[in-house]
Amino acid sequence: MKSLKILAVLVAGVMGVVSGMAQEGVTAGSTAVFTVPTLIRLELSTDLIDFGALTMDDYDLGYKDALGAQIVYVWSNRPWTLSVAANSETWTGPWEKPSKDLQLRVAAVNRPERITYLMDTLTGLSTDVITLAQGLPGGNFQHTMDFRVLVSWDNDVAGDYSLGFKYTLTAP
Repeated sequence: MKSLKILAVLVAGVMGVVSGMAQEGVTAGSTAVFTVPTLIRLELSTDLIDFGALTMDDYDLGYKDALGAQIVYVWSNRPWTLSVAANSETWTGPWEKPSKDLQLRVAAVNRPERITYLMDTLTGLSTDVITLAQGLPGGNFQHTMDFRVLVSWDNDVAGDYSLGFKYTLTAP
């Protein structure tokens, strides 16, 4: 009787395996995940805007331009803002030339359809932050910058002048 019970258990086990093999399929699900942090990048074609030696014609005109002197590159995977500010209220030099005597503007962009704001009027720098451009997410935005230095026979005495300024890219 004992061997009949063992045989019955073996037959039942084999039937279970055979019936398991007759299934049409078994599935198991999976999920892929990743995190995208805010990614921004800011690059400059040059960090020196050199107006060179000014001439009498520049003084007579009251300014000297450096058109297209720099390209500011922006990459952002979020809406972004590009701003600029002078490092100080005055230039270094023989007299305290005001920072606002350095004017700049965005003269051109390579992807205008992705730009939501653009400062395209010459504006003098100060230590206050000035918004230059805002845009939608994207990469390799190229902002061609024009610069103008204002000069005056009455104020701009001979010597070397410099003014530091910085761009800031944010993606709030």
